[in-house]
Amino acid sequence: MTPLILLAGFLGAGKTTCLQRLLPALREVGLDPHVIINDYQNARVDAQLLDGLAASILPISGSCVCCGSREELLGAMESFDHQPERILVVEANGTTDTEELIELLSLEPGLRRFTLPVQISLIDAKRWQKRFWHNALERDQVRTASYLQISRLDEVSPARREHVEKSLTDLGIHAPRPSAPELATLLAALTADTAALPDRAAFAHAHDCECGDPDHHHGHDHDHVHDHTNHDHTAHHFASLQVALPALVSRAALEAFLDALPETVIRAKGVVRLDDSPEDYHVFQKVDRFDGAQLLPIGKTSRLAEPLAVFIGPEIPEDTIRAGVAALAGERAVISS
Repeated sequence: MTPLILLAGFLGAGKTTCLQRLLPALREVGLDPHVIINDYQNARVDAQLLDGLAASILPISGSCVCCGSREELLGAMESFDHQPERILVVEANGTTDTEELIELLSLEPGLRRFTLPVQISLIDAKRWQKRFWHNALERDQVRTASYLQISRLDEVSPARREHVEKSLTDLGIHAPRPSAPELATLLAALTADTAALPDRAAFAHAHDCECGDPDHHHGHDHDHVHDHTNHDHTAHHFASLQVALPALVSRAALEAFLDALPETVIRAKGVVRLDDSPEDYHVFQKVDRFDGAQLLPIGKTSRLAEPLAVFIGPEIPEDTIRAGVAALAGERAVISS
């Protein structure tokens, strides 16, 4: 069997950064990681940040792999070439209902050559439970975790760290928090344990014989089954908008545009070329209205045909955003003249 890792966490929690640490650690212990990334509209943006870290990186764009991207995800997984030492990591988008996704991945007959999902959940110490009407979804994404990672702890006060820890304790969340090397070692052991087994049935039988508990290896059960054909996201609906950007933009103008986005846009990301380094592409992201934009250089080539931006949130003011993008082009024209 092939170990199946599910990486989950709310928008901007740090999933891609986590993969940048985890994938090299997996290779250090002799594993051959492959990655599927699901994200709103253009998963290729995040995929670019992982170039060279995994044997293959497949971006799947869509609102939810439980429904909107379900067939594409299942098709990719069912055609996966299972080989010794291989491991598959599925990075879910930031608004995924992890319980639904775990059930889909656990119950789908065509995925029996994968282990049951091992879920790694990311939470952002700065924003944990500050999502207003999305707090319940953020909590749900952590409750099903096999392992937990907390990002941005170095950016918060001791009082805030204590508050986050108490919140997790109050919610009954006690998942282990291994470092990337420790997690890689644990996953290497899982790979060795399951290498000779043909499918999940054999793994469950082996664990029945040893301990009587076929679910103990991943920390949560899937005894309840939902009807995925009636999957309902109305409680945490998100919209997204993809917009082409000018060929070159002013760095200052881009940062000002992102800082001025309405608060209903809780994440913006994209690929851009800046007028102060026109030969290079940059990936940018803006998590919410409280933090500045991050700009990361990715080199002189891009997976994308042209610069673009993706905006995600419960409501997307399309006219406002398109006007802002048009102003970026105008700003560049003024600077050039």
